[in-house]
Amino acid sequence: MKQIVLTLGAPNDEQGNLSPMAVDRLECTLGLYLHNDGVKILCTGGFGESFNTTNHPHAYYSKRFLIERGVRESDFLEFALTTNTVEDFRMSKPIIERERPDLLFIVTSDFHMERVKLLHGLILNYPHVVFIPAKSSLSGEELAPLVLHEKLAVKSLRDRDFKLY
Repeated sequence: MKQIVLTLGAPNDEQGNLSPMAVDRLECTLGLYLHNDGVKILCTGGFGESFNTTNHPHAYYSKRFLIERGVRESDFLEFALTTNTVEDFRMSKPIIERERPDLLFIVTSDFHMERVKLLHGLILNYPHVVFIPAKSSLSGEELAPLVLHEKLAVKSLRDRDFKLY
């Protein structure tokens, strides 16, 4: 069975150290990879002032993290060099449509999942998908502004009748 894990990007610092949010998602991806045969990994994340100001795309650091933990180089698809969640789906769509997996796993943070499901339906709408929420290791204090951001983003989508821009 041909499977793809689409791992949505998250911040890293100016030295390329992955944020706890990114590590949570990547550990979830690693678990899927280790427990399923025939898995290819599609990492998203490029450059942006709010999440990656280094000389390498965020996806590079994600891939490096996974390779250091045993994922084979040959099990990665090309990067989707994105700057936000909408782009994650827009730019990964042609890769996923070309590969035509039997099953697509989408990994993101648990608090991000509602918006990811909505955007998947609006942009990608792949028929054979399983959403995998990576449990957040952030403290309640760190998580609160992220949860608020997601609630506002979902509300904005609904207020615009699910029109993206």
